[in-house]
Amino acid sequence: MNVFKALARFVVAVAVVAYTLLDELLFPVFRPAIRWLSGLGLFRVIGEAIGRLPPYGALVVLAVPFVIIEPAKAAALWVIATGRAVEGTALLLLAHAMSLLISERIFHAAYRPLMRIGWFAALLGWLFGIRDRAIAWGKQTAVWKVAVGAARGVREWVREVVAGMR
Repeated sequence: MNVFKALARFVVAVAVVAYTLLDELLFPVFRPAIRWLSGLGLFRVIGEAIGRLPPYGALVVLAVPFVIIEPAKAAALWVIATGRAVEGTALLLLAHAMSLLISERIFHAAYRPLMRIGWFAALLGWLFGIRDRAIAWGKQTAVWKVAVGAARGVREWVREVVAGMR
C-alpha cells in the first residue's frame, strides 16, 4: 500500500506542478492581450454589464464558457495520454489560453454578484483553500524544484529569442 501511496503522491505532485507552471508561463504571455482587451470600450461595457447582473444571471454567464473550456483541458490530457502529445499539448494550451482570456475575465467582472450567492462563495472559498494547500505542498517537492529550474530556462530562452528579433 505504501508504494501505491507514494505513486499517488508523485502523480499529484506532477499534476500540481505542471498546472501551476503552465499558469505561470502562460499568464505573462497573455497579460498584454488581457490588458488591451480590457481597455477596449466594448469589453469594458460588457464587463460592467456582467458586474450589474443579478447573482444567478452572473453564474449562468460564467457557466457557459466554463462548461466548454474546462472539459477541453481534461480532453487534452486524455489526448496526451493516448500518445498524441503534440495535439494534446496544443489543445491544452488553447484551452488554458481561452480560460485566461474568457472565463477569468468573466469571473472578475461577475465577482461581486457571484459572492452574493452564499453556497457559491463557500464553495469557492473551499476550492481556493484546496488549491492553495496543493500548491504549497507541491512547492515543497523535488519535482517543483526541478520544474522551476526548467521554467526559468524556458523563460530565459524566450527572452533571448524575443531580444534577437528586435
